[in-house]
Amino acid sequence: MNVDLLTGLTATALALAGVIATYVDSAAQTRPKAEVNVLVDADAVRAGGQARVALRVSLPDGVHVQSNQPRDPLLIASAVTVTPPAGIAVVDTVFPPAVDFKQAGSAEPLSVFEQQFVIGVKLAVSPSAQTGDLTVPIRLRYQACDERTCFAPLREEVSAVLRVVPVNVTPHPQFPNIFRDLRFAR
Repeated sequence: MNVDLLTGLTATALALAGVIATYVDSAAQTRPKAEVNVLVDADAVRAGGQARVALRVSLPDGVHVQSNQPRDPLLIASAVTVTPPAGIAVVDTVFPPAVDFKQAGSAEPLSVFEQQFVIGVKLAVSPSAQTGDLTVPIRLRYQACDERTCFAPLREEVSAVLRVVPVNVTPHPQFPNIFRDLRFAR
């Protein structure tokens, strides 16, 4: 066999092995996961009314996520996607104020959410909604980082369950401390 061809094949095989090893190493790297708890502002919602949902997010120690409006357009913003069933509409989504995180080697601080934070979603229930439970799927996409590394983005799939009741039933508030601090625009 030609020595140059053999040398070329060996170099290609070594390069490919390096790429595979890097991929396996990064795939094996444990990505910090957020714990997401879903809270609803009342034990029920009347048909034709509105419900507020809070995503209470907890991150491991030393971890932050990019805010919903990172300063650097190359960073992956935290995002909430709601897939409402028939009879439910998204009215507003609110994120907490971001915190500045100074990263070594960067002139401008990052805009992040740290350790624990709450994202709010306001939902409108159609006046013609049937009584009973409605499940509202919600997805949180985020990029977790520590002081040295930003990890591949993750998605957390959760659901809010709204108990729709007739207009003559009075819903009872829940989690007032959480919902008091959410600043919905509408």
